[in-house]
Amino acid sequence: MAVLQQVFGEPPLPSFSVQDDITTIGRHEDCNVVVASPAVSRFHTRITCEDNRFFVEDLGSRNGTLVNGQPVRERTPLNDGDQVEVSTLPFTFITQDSLAEAFGSWGVKAKVVSVSETGSDNEDSVRRRIVAPGDCISKDDLGTDIVREGQIVARMLVTNAGAWPVLTDATLKLNHVLRMIHGLRRTIELDDVISRALQHLFEVFQLVERIAVVLRNEHGNDIGVAAAVSRRADEEVQICLPVVRHCMQNTEAMLYVDHWKDTAAGNSELDNPAMRSIMCVPLIGLVGHSIGAIQIDSRNARRPLDKQNLEQLVVVSHVISAAMEQAAAAEAEVARAVLETNVASAERLRSQLAPSAPPQLDGYRVAHELIPAPDLATDLIDYVALPDGRIACLLLEAPGRGADASDLMALLARQLIGAVTETGSTAEALRQTEQVLSRRLEHMPTLTSIAVMILDPGRSSVTVSVAGHCSLTLIQGNRVTEIDAPDVIGPPLTEGSHAYLESEFQLNENDVILLASDGITKVTSPTGEILTRPRKVELIEEAATAHRTVFESRLRRLLNVHRGDAPLVDDVAFLVVHRTGMCDTMPNPPPLAVDSETQDT
Repeated sequence: MAVLQQVFGEPPLPSFSVQDDITTIGRHEDCNVVVASPAVSRFHTRITCEDNRFFVEDLGSRNGTLVNGQPVRERTPLNDGDQVEVSTLPFTFITQDSLAEAFGSWGVKAKVVSVSETGSDNEDSVRRRIVAPGDCISKDDLGTDIVREGQIVARMLVTNAGAWPVLTDATLKLNHVLRMIHGLRRTIELDDVISRALQHLFEVFQLVERIAVVLRNEHGNDIGVAAAVSRRADEEVQICLPVVRHCMQNTEAMLYVDHWKDTAAGNSELDNPAMRSIMCVPLIGLVGHSIGAIQIDSRNARRPLDKQNLEQLVVVSHVISAAMEQAAAAEAEVARAVLETNVASAERLRSQLAPSAPPQLDGYRVAHELIPAPDLATDLIDYVALPDGRIACLLLEAPGRGADASDLMALLARQLIGAVTETGSTAEALRQTEQVLSRRLEHMPTLTSIAVMILDPGRSSVTVSVAGHCSLTLIQGNRVTEIDAPDVIGPPLTEGSHAYLESEFQLNENDVILLASDGITKVTSPTGEILTRPRKVELIEEAATAHRTVFESRLRRLLNVHRGDAPLVDDVAFLVVHRTGMCDTMPNPPPLAVDSETQDT
């Protein structure tokens, strides 16, 4: 006697016996084995036994019979262990000898597949529908009929718990990749990506003892060590510099064996073999260039790292590279959104602090211009009317950008206005502001620049004190003089040790004094050339050839023409004091022609 053992279904369905003479398999009830599946013909297959030898033949079925993958076209012998397929249903043919050893009992006549009664007359075993992109399948169309258990060959629960079935070495490697993807899928910070990647690398490579990750800096010249970890907390991690350099320069993975001397105290050479296997794989970015590298090593001389380990590391390195770039992009996007919000808040704050218009004073014209950089908003010009009739002009430049810089700008403005009102002196106002801020701020930015200029109409003069990198220029007739004497231009705030001085300049009729932030020196041409000092003087001289009443507007236009479409890297702010004298009775100058180069967003 023999049986056909079903090789599908969970739990396994019972086998059925093959008679000593003839066993007929089919859908018809007269068959010895009834298979209630529309994929099986009414009389599908026949197995006969002659002199303890078994033969199988197909009875002209629609879907055929196969033995060991080959169609049965004539009477074919059956041997122990042959794979028999009745239509699409697989079985294993087992003789009595095998049964006695492995199964113990048999002979159960059973249906191979259990099908619903409603589908018994249908030629198809399951409802189907032809679909095309864009089709919608309603809940009613999906129906409620169940999947036939007998047709389920295998089933497996799939969750997001990070576990997958491992059947072969190939699926084991795939499992490592999937687990790494799963572990990194919700990580949006670069440090977390690296930390999780290290955990998975130690899991994937059980023999690895140390892992180091290096990344190129933003300029691409140097590399920084992003991680250096060991399974043993007290063990140092070393990088093979030539190997890392070669892998990054040539985008080539490498398995390397090196003589590695262990210098750790108390470790003998027998415990730490001299040979150490090292794998280094470049981290390849989206554009195809290396953004860094991973180096892992092991000193296990009996089971060194091999080529398959290198192949696996190459595969997972792509997962890590993608996750790192996504994290970097996410961080950049968050930083951009935060910066935009902070800059918008800083711009609102500056507009609230800035004066609505320059002060009006007989015989003098006070004016200012501001060319804002797209992401800064930290330069501020303000005016204070002093009790004795003088006008204090303030130019503030806070370092940095965003919320911190705007907060510092507001604090400087409030303190400086109070100090200049109280002291009436440019130098004393700077000293008092520095003293107050040094007490209130734990870390005062060292590049803070402030210029205070007080216009005294009675003396026809201005008194100036400058802390930092603001520039001062005096225009008398056609002569332009840039003032850079140390008794006028002092060090930035908090660097001067209260050593701020003040200088007085006499203004004659039609003279102009120009005070500018250091953003003017950072204006670049479309070719990237910085505005040099001689070129800046040339632009000021050219602006001074026009009528004095349009000097600041003309200078702004010339600066915009010089930079073209080059972006600003810093705000450009400047103010002018022009002694008009008799010039205030002159007819109004012709209006300036406005073009796109004079417009700033």
